[in-house]
Amino acid sequence: MKNKIKDTGKTKRIISFDRVSKAVGAEDTGVGVDTSRGPFSLFSLRQVLVDQLRSTGGRPVLAGTGDKRDKIRTIKGDWEKLKKIAKHYGKNEKRTISPGQIAAVVLHMGVLKIESETLRPKLKKAKKK
Repeated sequence: MKNKIKDTGKTKRIISFDRVSKAVGAEDTGVGVDTSRGPFSLFSLRQVLVDQLRSTGGRPVLAGTGDKRDKIRTIKGDWEKLKKIAKHYGKNEKRTISPGQIAAVVLHMGVLKIESETLRPKLKKAKKK
C-alpha cells in the first residue's frame, strides 16, 4: 500500500491496575480470567451471525460454510435450545436463521477455543498406548 495513514497524535496515558485498585479500595483476589478460552456469550454468537450470514435471495447462508455436512446427534434438549436461540435471533435481527446455522456457529466457536498446539501432544500419547 502506498498511502498508509500514520497516527501521530499523542497516546493516552495507561493507568495501572494497582493505581485503580488503590483508588477504589479493591483487593486482588488472585483469580484470573482466561478470556481467550472462556465461554462465549449470546452477544458474541450474534456478532458472528450478523457478520457471516449472507443472502442471495433465498435462505441466508453462513459465509465460509460448504464443507461436507455429517449428521451430528445432539444431546437431549440441545436441539430445542438451538431452536429457541434461532427464533430469538430471527425475531430480533429480522432474518431467517435456522437451528442448524446456530449449531454450526456454536460448534465452530467451541472448536476455535481448543488450541491445536495443546492437543497435539495428547494425541501422540494416546497413539502410543
